[in-house]
Amino acid sequence: MIQRQKISPRVAIVGCGISGLAAGYHLAQAGFKPVLFERRSFVGGRMSSEIVDDFIIDKAAYTIPNFYRNLNGFLIRLGINNSLTATSGTAATYYDGKQYRIKIGTPSDFLTYKLLSLKNKKDMVKLFLYARSLGKALNLDRPTRKTFELEKESVTDYLRNHYDEQILERIACPILSEILLGAPENNSKASFLALLRNLSTFNIFAFDKGMGTLPQRLQLALDIRLNSPIIKISAPAEKGPYEIGVGAAGSNSHLCDAIILAIPLPLIPRLIAGLPQNLIEYFRSVVYAPSIVIATATEHKVKDTAMINNLLRAEFDILGTMVFDSHKGLQRVPPGKTLVTCILQERASRLLLHETDQKITKQVLKELDAVFPNFSNKMIFQKIYRWEHGALQLPPGQLARREKVRKYLDAGLHNIYFAGESFPVSSLEASYNSGVEAANRIIKKSQN
Repeated sequence: MIQRQKISPRVAIVGCGISGLAAGYHLAQAGFKPVLFERRSFVGGRMSSEIVDDFIIDKAAYTIPNFYRNLNGFLIRLGINNSLTATSGTAATYYDGKQYRIKIGTPSDFLTYKLLSLKNKKDMVKLFLYARSLGKALNLDRPTRKTFELEKESVTDYLRNHYDEQILERIACPILSEILLGAPENNSKASFLALLRNLSTFNIFAFDKGMGTLPQRLQLALDIRLNSPIIKISAPAEKGPYEIGVGAAGSNSHLCDAIILAIPLPLIPRLIAGLPQNLIEYFRSVVYAPSIVIATATEHKVKDTAMINNLLRAEFDILGTMVFDSHKGLQRVPPGKTLVTCILQERASRLLLHETDQKITKQVLKELDAVFPNFSNKMIFQKIYRWEHGALQLPPGQLARREKVRKYLDAGLHNIYFAGESFPVSSLEASYNSGVEAANRIIKKSQN
């Protein structure tokens, strides 16, 4: 009896952020030949970087904590973990013209944190212990009944009703602005407690030649079509094959048997007709915070800086977080010069996302000069990066909505799989995991 060789399905991946790249690489290792499409001219999405005048700029994501177990294990398997450099891990918050430092990943530092009153220091310890006690209820990717109770209230309402405004403005706002690029009004109590629980002791690392090191390494192993926006996805039969319209006018097409969509979920209903109505409604309900990142290089050295610097929204309208890149490795910044990467507050990013570079630059420099007098006098350049879908938000009720369509998200829909949904929080680890999980579903199905 002649045995027929099983043919691997043709797989297309839409989106070359870390989730799409992870899915593609995982499939390729299993013997598939996926084709990846990316509308931009580079891979990696927010995990990308570039070199300008010998400065290494991270366009958005800027660190990899050591508790990203799966991602760090992947870097070891690729053999690029030696390119990681331990950062200084220092953080500061500016208030009333002064700098207040705290060690990243050390909850006990709240006891000596001079920005908090004695009562609020004690309350922060209580909050941290409460978050730790919740256990599985804060596994937001697998919510329980308790999780749904925790997510009914926004962070703002929770802290104002049970704690002090100081904790809201000086702790919650900076944490959510830095990690989720969001605001406490737009995220649930459950998301904040999940972040607090992770504030155990840890170290953070960065690639010495930029965060784009990983995406660029994966690009070498994959068939990637850059500058290739997807216009429409259609199927003559219920389960494919699928025809993907590629290009500005959809003039080119690509046939495939399975698709992984590694793009922001609100974009998906525009691409595919005939999705279940409850799935469409869920996709449209998913909220992302926009993000504007602006890298500024100057001729002079700014001394005595922390790596990550938070600005309180009570005093600043534009800047949320400032990262001094010299803390990420000696190769990052030429000697005697400064590179500061500014991440705007959520409300500022939303208002300025479609404004001119000139207007954004003017407002950012005004606030930078307020923190560091005459900072802009010897400016070399500024680079602005706009991310319409900067980070996934978790507003009250979002996890409950997700559970109603979970079977589609987990099992796929007629050979269409979804990746890039970054639960439990928007992070490189969660994005990587979602890509690998989508690839595994295709691999498993092809083996049946």
